Amino acid sequence: MPDHPPTPPRVVRRTSAGYYESISYDLGVNAVLRRRINRDSVNSQPRAPPARRVASHAASRLESRVRFAARASRYALTVVIGVITGACAWGVSAATMQIVTMQSALVSRYYGDDARATTTVFFVTSATLGLVGGWMAIFYAPAASGGGVTQVMATLNGARVPGLLSGRTLAAKIVGVIAGVGSALAIGPEGPMVHIGAGIASVCALYWPRKFLCEDKEEAEASRADALRRRYNETASSSSEDGYTDDDYSDERSESGAWASSESDDEEILDGDGAMDGLLAESRRRRARRRAATRRQRWPRFGESQKLDAVLLDLAAPSTHRDFVSAGAAAGLAAAFGAPIGGVLFSFEEASTYWSQRTMWRCLICAAIASFVLALLDLRGNPGMVFITGDSLRPTTPRDYFHQLPFFVIVAALAGLTGVTFNKIQAWTSRFRPAPKHKIARLFECVAVVLATVGIRFAASAFAGQCMAPPDAWVEDGFGVRFNCPEGEINDIATVFFVYPGRAIGWMFGMAEHVWGEAYGFTAQGLGIAAVCYLVMMALAFGIAVPGGLFMPSLFLGACTGACSGLMLKAALPESWDIQPGIYALIGATSALGGVFRSSVSLVVIMVESTNGQAFVFAIIVAVIVSNLVGNYFAHGIYHAELSRSKTVAYLPRDPSSSLDGKTAADVMATPAAFLPEIAFRDAVKSLLEHTTHNGFPVVDDRGKLSGLILRSQLEVLLAASPRDAAPSASETTQSRLDLEMRTAHIQRVTKGATPGVAAGLLDETLDDIEVERIMRTNSTPRRPADADADHAGGDFASPLVDIRTYMNPAPLAVPLDYPADRAHGVFLSLALRHLPVIDDEHIVRGIITRKDLIDARPH
Repeated sequence: MPDHPPTPPRVVRRTSAGYYESISYDLGVNAVLRRRINRDSVNSQPRAPPARRVASHAASRLESRVRFAARASRYALTVVIGVITGACAWGVSAATMQIVTMQSALVSRYYGDDARATTTVFFVTSATLGLVGGWMAIFYAPAASGGGVTQVMATLNGARVPGLLSGRTLAAKIVGVIAGVGSALAIGPEGPMVHIGAGIASVCALYWPRKFLCEDKEEAEASRADALRRRYNETASSSSEDGYTDDDYSDERSESGAWASSESDDEEILDGDGAMDGLLAESRRRRARRRAATRRQRWPRFGESQKLDAVLLDLAAPSTHRDFVSAGAAAGLAAAFGAPIGGVLFSFEEASTYWSQRTMWRCLICAAIASFVLALLDLRGNPGMVFITGDSLRPTTPRDYFHQLPFFVIVAALAGLTGVTFNKIQAWTSRFRPAPKHKIARLFECVAVVLATVGIRFAASAFAGQCMAPPDAWVEDGFGVRFNCPEGEINDIATVFFVYPGRAIGWMFGMAEHVWGEAYGFTAQGLGIAAVCYLVMMALAFGIAVPGGLFMPSLFLGACTGACSGLMLKAALPESWDIQPGIYALIGATSALGGVFRSSVSLVVIMVESTNGQAFVFAIIVAVIVSNLVGNYFAHGIYHAELSRSKTVAYLPRDPSSSLDGKTAADVMATPAAFLPEIAFRDAVKSLLEHTTHNGFPVVDDRGKLSGLILRSQLEVLLAASPRDAAPSASETTQSRLDLEMRTAHIQRVTKGATPGVAAGLLDETLDDIEVERIMRTNSTPRRPADADADHAGGDFASPLVDIRTYMNPAPLAVPLDYPADRAHGVFLSLALRHLPVIDDEHIVRGIITRKDLIDARPH
């Protein structure tokens, strides 16, 4: 024990934006883990005693089996995630298709006979569905609002978005996207499928670890807390009513036996009178014991669950969980478009920040299985939720490219500009939307946008739509919506506004070569008006709480723009040019996607796979290149623009900001740093956590030099443990148990509001239990006068010691003061860091860099 209390840690409270908590991917090889590794190594030496060698051989066999079981479980879980994602995509597709088909039949059959009643029914049903979708995302699961792709990107970048991948959010997302697409909003299910796939992956990956690694601990802690409170109540009441003295307590202890441990205390109390709190605590303990017995019965070959716990720890590791989320995101997009390779490339190019061959392999398996399951369940035989096809198009020839390449470039630039225009409009309108805390206003906004969208659809069809006869080749496909036209004719604008968007896009892609003078099912004027109206509807819909994405709306907007341009070119140019408006619709759809999202390789593959457009791959590449050039000239893509404007997500892009050029670590670090000694007083640790919002603290030795790094979650585990277990004199078994709790802390906590300092409530509860235990022992345990004098002499620091040295990361990466800031940005991304201490020439901690410090260094 130190001769004098250490200097209290310097405390600084951040004034920067309240970003969400970051994810710790690695706790490092601390003393506990290193001790286990060294023990296995020593036992396996040739000169080791025979008993140790036999034990080491058994341990190595167990380790090899654990590795095999972990690898097999990862592959099996990847398959399960793919199957569930594909089945979920089929359910979402079937439900939304059924709703939109019923609405289309309502308008097509009854609008001409009774326009007022049909319009009223359509408005009421759409508003109701919009209300359901908005309520699910506002009141039931706020993390389910919007598309969810940006939040998934932030999670895979290292930010812990509260509740994003929970089962509650997953259910709300599925119901909300069905209701949102069915409400006639200009949104699609493809973006939410990325979120749904990531949520399925997270729930599946953490289900068994949470069930077996956390439940027993939670039940034991609840039982212990109830016992402590009851002991305190009984002690307080008995001391106040009976007037016991220290001698009385001493006599009782001599008669009944000293309390050996907190566990025996709990048993003694729980076996007493049947008070309600004691019965509840006993019931919890019994349930915990039954679950433990059931686990041993179900997995008898695991012995005392050594192999099972090792496998579960592997699944619960943040890096493993991150790989599964990447695979789930890839599977969601693959199921949406029927593009498994495109889903993998999207996860690599957009969603995932950290990538490896293992991640790629897992994404490929998951995406392929999801696409296969969806195609197997879909009675139409479509490979994806977006069944767009251009089978009637004639493959382009070198002659077509020679004649029409300039027109391809112009149309691609025009469609790309529509995507850029949408990004600009939504960035402007986002400033006027209700804040998330105004829930009623956001719900009214959802209903108002639904009513405005439906009104635009009806008004454009009624006042600008033209009646025309449908092409004979398309009649059997159910082409057209009659709306207010005579029998046998269709309304061109109603045809694109009151059918499932995927069908309308497929029809526009199908405008191939016709006999000269033969009409298509659309007009250039109608498609142009539809494009303008749909741009307005997209700007209104994006940003409201109803779950929905932008993939399908962007395709629709670009297809209308491209098809309109193709029809105008066909009317203006001679027949010998062989203009196919469907190719221009394909180019426009691809360019609009590129203008909105700025994807490149993944976009090419997605469009080729989803349209079976291998014959048009060159035109698609031209569209992607031109749209990206046009879009990058004006602004970032929609995802990165959202993340850069976010005040809660500290997202680090792959390329460092130009504002970091010429700066050093000393310019961006947070200083002074709050640090801890290797052996600290419990009250000092408590004070540090209460007065700071930091999630990581440098650990210094007696000379003040950096010796390690410890996380807030690890300190919370130490404070939650009994003072004896957290002390330096704790046994190796106890230290191993606490280290296990630290490595599973991220799945043990219920992070409903996981901002920095989120564990304040948990800390308060833990400290309350500690205070109850301290008061109980003070009131019930006799002490010598010398002990009391020692407590008074100790002052504020007369508290138990906490062993930080054993659990800290003893080799944290640190940089000098003059380290370039842009290289620090690269270090964060390449090594998946959470904290980067900054030291001087004498290894004294001068500050610390987190991702929020790099974000705050950007110009605003």
